Amino acid sequence: MLIINESAFPKKEPKAAIRKEICDGCAICVDVCPRSCLTVVVNQKRPNARIVTLRAELCSGCGACQGTCPKEAIFIPGLSTADLRGYMHQALELAGVRP
Repeated sequence: MLIINESAFPKKEPKAAIRKEICDGCAICVDVCPRSCLTVVVNQKRPNARIVTLRAELCSGCGACQGTCPKEAIFIPGLSTADLRGYMHQALELAGVRP
């Protein structure tokens, strides 16, 4: 299943970025990433906490992680959450699904 309507999604290759000071390692983004480029590791600055790391070479910039992060700690530079929701809404409409 395509998450984003490829004909409307920006053609550039944005990569995800993580705000490490905000990320609490909840791993919701890890579960939804279709490219398996996110992992949870021990936070080196706070050994009793976790944090998400990114393997940028695997990231396609689809935005699935950004759309699910409850703290907005992970994002695609240049892609607002409102833009992402718009692309997802268009994809659902094209698939015949009423959001």
